[in-house]
Amino acid sequence: MTQAQATGYDGLSPRLIAATELRAFLLGCFGIAERELFVAHENQVTEELDDVPPDVVFAAFCTYRQVPGHFAMDFSVGIEGQLAARVGRREFAERFAAHFDVYVLYGDAEPPGLWTVILADGTRLLGAMDEGDGRYRLCAVTAPVPGRPEVPVHEDLWQLR
Repeated sequence: MTQAQATGYDGLSPRLIAATELRAFLLGCFGIAERELFVAHENQVTEELDDVPPDVVFAAFCTYRQVPGHFAMDFSVGIEGQLAARVGRREFAERFAAHFDVYVLYGDAEPPGLWTVILADGTRLLGAMDEGDGRYRLCAVTAPVPGRPEVPVHEDLWQLR
């Protein structure tokens, strides 16, 4: 039997999701038990793991942090291989966007400098982002992003594939 390797699903959300909401979403999304999931703000990981035995392995390990710009939250979900086979990167982003009614920026197989943006309705866009001054800002997208009319639309980004 071939087992999928562990991987990570990273993304940006325009809304800061409370840890309890994030936990409930991840449990349902991956179909795992409470004991198989770790969720914490990136500055509280050590504290949260203080009472966890060192030999415990989580099927999903999620950290998040607040960020400025067009996004409010950066999240990182490390998952074991069987979960990656169960829910792919794009499907995860689609579920996240739909569940929280937000757009999500994530990376998969885009050309350098571009990212995929999934809207709450499942629409997939390409986007370019500026991370200057520690702020995460969309600087171009292939179609309008709800709530971000100031972001220029450049349909020609698709030609960079």
